[in-house]
Amino acid sequence: MADTPKPTFELNRLTEYSDDAVLEELRRVSALVPEGVFTESIFEKHALVGRNTVRRRFGSWFKALERAGLSGRSSDEIKTRGATPSVRMSDQDILADLRRLAELLGTDQLTNRDINNSENKLRFSSTTLRKRWGSLKGALESAGLKTSALGRRYSDGECYDNLLKVWTHYGRPPMYKEMSHPPSVVGGKAYMSRFGGWNKALSAFVAKVNSETDLLPECRDNDVLQPEKPKEIIAEDRRDIALGLRFRVLNRDKFKCVLCGDHPARNPECVLHVDHILPWSRGGKTREDNLRTLCSVCNIGRGNRFTD
Repeated sequence: MADTPKPTFELNRLTEYSDDAVLEELRRVSALVPEGVFTESIFEKHALVGRNTVRRRFGSWFKALERAGLSGRSSDEIKTRGATPSVRMSDQDILADLRRLAELLGTDQLTNRDINNSENKLRFSSTTLRKRWGSLKGALESAGLKTSALGRRYSDGECYDNLLKVWTHYGRPPMYKEMSHPPSVVGGKAYMSRFGGWNKALSAFVAKVNSETDLLPECRDNDVLQPEKPKEIIAEDRRDIALGLRFRVLNRDKFKCVLCGDHPARNPECVLHVDHILPWSRGGKTREDNLRTLCSVCNIGRGNRFTD
């Protein structure tokens, strides 16, 4: 039987987020809609970068258009809406508002999302906190609140496994801000530090998925290489399922249980597993045509049975 070529995956976003790259993306999308006012909603419909990134990078939508040489595509209404009003609050007022929000949410730790959530009605953003205290952590500590514990060093493997978990949870490439919330256990800053940027981290993950081969080093049970036997074995003869293969199966099954259709994006309690159809203990191979996505409920008690 001829080998089926492995699918490759591409990110529908920029791989570099320099000022020049973002400005060039503004010009590219502007050329797609050459007539009328160039609004943020039109931009976000066609762009590889979000409007909020543009605002944060250049201060406002209007300023971004000016930098890109597109100020003629704006309007007075956009200019007014895009400008960020200055927050004239004392440090003590801001800290008091942070404590008030924490009490309202019933927590002693606030996240970037909590602060920027418009429903919480704060009169400032996390950007204001960073400007005044140097970091979000510094502002929260000044308010007597706890900061995130996501700070230790993680290996590439731990970062990739965590990213696969979060990707599976949402059924799509996760956003940077989502890495600070369960089920993620590795914060977005860890990816920024290790890979040099969030989209570079996603690109590294995709490259990892696409580069995995069908050969693995032979290992002991504790995964320590055997130096006396420096040979390779076929991955399908190992019970462990490599990250790239797990991702391909989950992606093929649309990140849903193939039996009941449940998925984490709809049901946060749903946990997905990649399962051998013919159990490995009965001779089943660890390859894509013998693997499927099952939720933990459907997989409970299946054991070595190979009929449902």
